[in-house]
Amino acid sequence: MPLDDLIALREQPSTLLIARRQAIPFTGRSAELANIQTWCDGPQQRRAWVIHAPGGQGKTRLAARAGEEAAAQGWTVGYARHHDDSPVGGDPVSAGDQPLLLIVDYAERWPQSDLHALLRYHAIHAGQLRVLLLGRSIGWWPATAVECDNLDISVDHERWPPRLLQPLAEDQIDRRTLFDAACRRFAEIYQVSDLPVLTPAGQFSDPIYALTLSLHMAALAAVHSYASGEDPPRNSADLSRYLLDRERRYWSKLHGEQGVTTAARTVFIAALAGPQTVADGVALLEHTGLPQAADTSAQKLLDAHARCYPPSTGGIVLEPLYPDRLAEDFIALTLPGPQPTGHADLWAANLITSARNDGGQIRHQPGQLFTREPPRPPEQISRALIFLAASAAHSDHTAERLRILLQADPALAMNADGAALVAITPYLDLGLAADIGRQLPDDRVDLYPAAAALAEHVVSLTPTAAPPEHRALTQSILSSALARAGRWKEALKPAENTVAIYRQLTDANSDYIPELAMALDNLGNRLADVGRQEEALSAAQESATIYRQLADSTEAYLTNLAMALNNHAASLAESGRWEEALAKAEEAVEIYRKPTNANSTHLRDFAMALSNLGNSLSGLGRREEALAMARQAVAIHRRPAMTNRAYLPDLAVALNNLGVGLAEVGRREEALATAEESVKIHRQLAAANPNYIPELAMALNNLGGRLIELGLREEALTPTQEAVTIRRELAMVDPAIYQPKLAVALNNIGTVLAELGLREEALASTQEAVTIDRQLATANPTAYLPDLAGALTNLSSRLAAVDRWEEAMATAAEAVAVYRQLSETSSAAHLPGLASSLMEYARICNEMKTKLPAALAAVTQSITIYQDLAAQLPRIFAAHLIAACLTSADILDCLGQNSEAAQIRQRCARAGETLERAEQAAPRRPPLGDGLGPGAD
Repeated sequence: MPLDDLIALREQPSTLLIARRQAIPFTGRSAELANIQTWCDGPQQRRAWVIHAPGGQGKTRLAARAGEEAAAQGWTVGYARHHDDSPVGGDPVSAGDQPLLLIVDYAERWPQSDLHALLRYHAIHAGQLRVLLLGRSIGWWPATAVECDNLDISVDHERWPPRLLQPLAEDQIDRRTLFDAACRRFAEIYQVSDLPVLTPAGQFSDPIYALTLSLHMAALAAVHSYASGEDPPRNSADLSRYLLDRERRYWSKLHGEQGVTTAARTVFIAALAGPQTVADGVALLEHTGLPQAADTSAQKLLDAHARCYPPSTGGIVLEPLYPDRLAEDFIALTLPGPQPTGHADLWAANLITSARNDGGQIRHQPGQLFTREPPRPPEQISRALIFLAASAAHSDHTAERLRILLQADPALAMNADGAALVAITPYLDLGLAADIGRQLPDDRVDLYPAAAALAEHVVSLTPTAAPPEHRALTQSILSSALARAGRWKEALKPAENTVAIYRQLTDANSDYIPELAMALDNLGNRLADVGRQEEALSAAQESATIYRQLADSTEAYLTNLAMALNNHAASLAESGRWEEALAKAEEAVEIYRKPTNANSTHLRDFAMALSNLGNSLSGLGRREEALAMARQAVAIHRRPAMTNRAYLPDLAVALNNLGVGLAEVGRREEALATAEESVKIHRQLAAANPNYIPELAMALNNLGGRLIELGLREEALTPTQEAVTIRRELAMVDPAIYQPKLAVALNNIGTVLAELGLREEALASTQEAVTIDRQLATANPTAYLPDLAGALTNLSSRLAAVDRWEEAMATAAEAVAVYRQLSETSSAAHLPGLASSLMEYARICNEMKTKLPAALAAVTQSITIYQDLAAQLPRIFAAHLIAACLTSADILDCLGQNSEAAQIRQRCARAGETLERAEQAAPRRPPLGDGLGPGAD
């Protein structure tokens, strides 16, 4: 902004600190600007990137300078804001087919649905698109990254992970340099020609001066006090009071001394409620009673406020005081506290809480900004709570006012969004935090991260001298809350603590044995979550053993036994011990089927047991039985999910399992529809809570499998690519948990790429899958040899496709050897894979015209296996049988047995015609080496 314009604003100091004014010329950040330019110049058509840092670090100014540089290079630059939350820019600008840089400030405050709608709107931009998102935190980013992937907006987390903006001035020397430069600029604005060397309020070593905004505030206060001959602020804590005193003086000049109180009250309301439409602004002021108190109309109050704080866009009133730091400190100064501030106003305090005498007792109730009648909009309550919490970080009496408000009406926290609940959690006492935690609704998956923050807070406030059973309970709640929020590693320690406490209690009193069993069961789940399968199996087994002993003497523990058996079965299945898993799962289902347990209380657990039973049956090759279990599980989960969102995760997983089961018996169209429904629900869950993103990747992976089975190659590429992208990002953070799933996704996308004729890309993906699977199988052969065998079969096919025949033959032979080893322990489950690997080995030998007798023996065994499988499931295996027979005919031709080869081809032709009539579509010869196509999670 030109100097003359800034001079005109100097009587209102706050305006000189607003980022868009740029009163202090931009300095430094050359490396960050270069990074942004490199990111903008990348080859992708669309890109998104996140820069985050605490408020006052300089994110907005950095983005504005980057926008200026981009505009100079021909980019159109737009600024997106939600309800005028950001103090910079205007509405996004249409760029036609020109490159567009869209800057989204305060991204963490946007409702996810609105932020994703913004991305969808701009994703159709004809030219290059860059979306730069700014935020104080990044908890919102994973779900948005998934939406970017869906919209083909690149989020390259390997090269462009979310960037934490470091302080502009790290040490006291740099802080002095920035402070002096700001002082010189403010001296120009205040027209001080003989400025001496000034000192800030407090010391440069104060952590507050790590923020660029704090240095600018200190410089403004120092220059203003020197120019006016007034006493400067005494310390850094007094900076805001000094500047706000001058703000109040400006209100007096603008409105007269009689109007200062009314102006302050309007500013207070704007700081908490945020920008409003004109109609909503009028209604809000009338609801607070301010027009009556000021003996004027709401519209006149809004007009007076707009003269002091003009709205950034049309149609908006109650523009807040900026920067946020001043607004937060103004809230604290306005609320009455132990020390006089010159701003305290009981009327404004009553907007938050009011008190009444009830029979000699003082009772508090929510003030007008939080009343239920008429109810305030949830987004308004959320903003007010967030700003109160931010103010409380610098003010003990604001923190106490916030506690009083929430004690008067704890439901306010649950009516707000997750960001607000996380913000207020540090200011809750033990009882209130526990009470709010108990009242959080199960169907608000968006509140799961906040529930975890609450549970952590409760544990931190629980005294070490508390009874051990109470400490065990809080640790157990914390573990479950962290797990639901997807913080699996952190959830493990409190689960271990819970078991340790109950072991001690049990040693002294056997009455605690049931609690120990439950704690062990939960510990097994947490260990499984972080990939420690053997330990998970041990904990699950111990829990089941204890519950069996209890159930032998008291039938009331039968359902607990069933729960433990179900989890034990899941652990066994995860370790590849299918026969043992089946026995446990069958026993669990049998218990739930008993009349005494067949009630709505246990339906959810029953459905999960059915799912585990189905998985075990599938793992043993008993596909039709597995499908029946999956159908039952979906039917049970669907009913409650129709009315309660808390059951949607269960339904989504059950649908995923059903889709796999339908595909395994050849019901491909039904399988596709089921997989699509699962992905749809998983997207909803991930949008509300980023911790469902891993499950979304699972559903996407399987959707890709269903599409490729129907020959929809191009359609299959998008979900499989998205699954790989998500899992690669997750594996970078936690390889122990996510590398196995990444290998599955890589193997699957290799199949899709091969189907599309992208041979080199298919080979690279499959090689990477084999590398991961080989490492995993070396450490845990029982669990991961099947994945390695399937990936090796696919790799042999990929190598053959690029004429690397020797490697292909060796890889196929290794796949056959691994499948033979697996078939010795679980023949039915691995027979399809063995048949596929044998056929692939035979095909490669035939192409190389080598080892033909061995090739003929291999394909003959493959045919024998496929004959048995096709008799059971012709929809799946008839085409594979024909392919194996044709391969045998090719080999017989090479061996000179042309007549026999011709007879086989004739029979295959007749079989193919029969298959075509049965399916009413030409039989598609499966890609050799892929067995049943993409693997399933």
